This record gives sequence, C-alpha cells and structure tokens, in this order.
Amino acid sequence: MPLHSSLHKKFVSTLELKQLLKPRSSLLVSFSGGQDSLTLVKLLYDFRHIYQWRIALIHFDHRWRPDSMLASRQVFIYAKLHSLSLYYFECPDYLSTEEASRKWRYATLMDVAHKNNFTKIVLAHTATDKAETLISNLCRGTSLDGLSSITWSIKLLQSVYLIRPILNFYRSETSWFCRKYHLPIWIDRSNYNYIMLRNRLRQELIPYIKSYLQPNFEEKCHSLSSLITSDTDFLEQESTRICAVVQHAELVAVNYIALKLLHISLQSRVLRSFCISNLNFNPNSKEISDMITFINQNILITVKIKNYILGINGVWLYAGMSNSES
Repeated sequence: MPLHSSLHKKFVSTLELKQLLKPRSSLLVSFSGGQDSLTLVKLLYDFRHIYQWRIALIHFDHRWRPDSMLASRQVFIYAKLHSLSLYYFECPDYLSTEEASRKWRYATLMDVAHKNNFTKIVLAHTATDKAETLISNLCRGTSLDGLSSITWSIKLLQSVYLIRPILNFYRSETSWFCRKYHLPIWIDRSNYNYIMLRNRLRQELIPYIKSYLQPNFEEKCHSLSSLITSDTDFLEQESTRICAVVQHAELVAVNYIALKLLHISLQSRVLRSFCISNLNFNPNSKEISDMITFINQNILITVKIKNYILGINGVWLYAGMSNSES
C-alpha cells in the first residue's frame, strides 16, 4: 500500500526534523490496542524497512476491567499478524492506583529495554494527551515544569531514550487514520469512567471549551506547552551552569551571597539542582521556599529541611544530614 497519507508525511517530516528515531535503531513500542498506539505501530511498521528498525511491542494488562483479557488477546493477534515480537505483563494485584501503576510500567519498560538491548522506548502520546496533561496539572496546582511535562524525548538510562514521535498528532487525526486503514481499535470502557479526573476532562470539560470558548483548544495548549518547554529548558541550563560556578570545590556547600543576587526563579532551580546532585534529595516547592527564606534572613544560622540541616558560615551555605538521621 502506498505510504502517501498526510500522517505518513507528517510522521517522516517530524522524525527528520527532530532526529527522533535514527536508522537501525531498536524500538520497544508500548502498545495498548487503542487508536493512538495503533496509529503509531502502523506508521513504524510501514517505515521499518526504509529505516531498518528492529521493532518489538510491549503490552500491559492492568486487569482493571472484566474485558481486559479480550483486549490483550486482540493485541496478541495483531502482533502475530505482523510478525512482531510482543512482551506481555500483568499488573500486580497490590498496585491499585494510577500513579503506582504508571511507575510500575515505566520501571518495567526500562528493565525490558536494558535487558534486550532496545535503545528507544516509544510511546504513543499525542498533542491531545499534552493538552489534557496541561489542564490536569493546572487544576491540581503545578509549576512551569508541570505545564511542560510531556516532551519529545528524554534520557532514561545510559543508552535508553524515551521517544514520543507522534506528539504533534491530534486524537481526531489518529481516529481518521485508523478508519482509513481499517485498524481494529479496541474501545477501553474505563475511558468513560468519570471517577477518573482525566476522563472527565476528556469527555466533558475539553469538549465544552472547544464548543463554547476556543475551538482550537488542543492546538493552543500544544503551542503554550511548547513555549513553556523552551523557557524551562533555558532556565534549567542556566541553573546548571550557575550551580557549577557557586558550588564549593570540595565541600557540600554553595556561595549563598552569590545565590542571593540571582532572580528567585534561578535561586529555586539552583537550590534544587544542588540538593539533587549532592544529597539525592528533590525538595518540593514548600521546601525550596523555606530555603530561599532562610538565605535571605539575618537571624538564624541553621535550619532543618526534612532530614537535612542547612547552615551558614561566612559566604557558604552548607548542607548535611541532621543528627537524628546520622
């Protein structure tokens, strides 16, 4: 079949522009059987010979629905018809929340990729997912980083990258693509369970916004998230550079006088980078705020943040474990 659909062209253009999936890469593709993952697998399969990719699928059965085994069976059939290797995992019974299951999936993805020499973990997140994540995080309360949390690629392990090559596709496009090529979409009934926040956003709030406020809402969210990503990338690069300059050459300390001269946005990022690299501690926004308050006051010389002690001596802000944890 000729590869002349608009999404085939869009896919190749994105790959070339962003250098996401280079020739002869080994790809581990997360495959649920839904329209987005079907679109992704079809596109990868159609270009596999041109790019000489090694492709395998991985499917997670969370067993949250009585028909989950039927969905898994359809995934097995699709993989067999296309002669694709498939890794299948059932979610452990003790994982009952979305967040716990997400962490389990990512840990499993990294483990399978590492053990089987896959260099790319490929996910079917779309611009629609990006819009949903943006508004979901905004409702919960988040920082700029939370508004740009879904990115094109991220390094997970020394030689393993997570790639989202259809992040500029919209769900309306993947739906059209599946109809055009008669792909067997498995309808996940749990997507209509409104107890889950994302489903209520997807089925009620976003359609309302598109109908009455902004018809191009998904596109606007995608553009906003991309702009925020550019800004946060710059801030992260600057904070990394500054942290290397203000950090003590031998001790676990930073020059807090130099730190006080920075904009508060850079102060918070430098402090977070310092804590992560030296203490293996990723402080939350409240803990960062407490640190900034501490370095800008002139009364206390030490303060306890969680299990750590921060102390000022001369121009240096020192950090270490508190006595109770030593």
